[in-house]
Amino acid sequence: MKEESDFSNKKVLLVEDNEMNIRLFSFLLKRVKINFDTAIDGEIALELFRNNHYDLILTDINIPNIKGDEMTKIIRKDKDSTKSKVPIVALTASILVSETELYLAAGINQVLIKPFTEPQFKEVLEHFLQ
Repeated sequence: MKEESDFSNKKVLLVEDNEMNIRLFSFLLKRVKINFDTAIDGEIALELFRNNHYDLILTDINIPNIKGDEMTKIIRKDKDSTKSKVPIVALTASILVSETELYLAAGINQVLIKPFTEPQFKEVLEHFLQ
């Protein structure tokens, strides 16, 4: 990253159950000054979603209790139309086109394939948060 972006006025919900991935995403989000909450499963994520306003949700697909695509379907049906439209980016190691199509059909805005580069991650943040 050449110039560090400043997203200090933005808030992100990170939904990830892998400790190493949580550390990596935390590092990347802190570098661009994003305020964020972390949920280790879909139930916790939905609870946080209901009680907060987020500018972006970053979610692994294979999380415990409620999978990322199912969580997205629930969010898209929220009675608060502003909250239900929050951008959601899926973070997944799956590169199957059929799965990607299912995620997009569930209401996910973009799929970011792991592993990704820091510039790719920053590009996603800039796309949805600027």
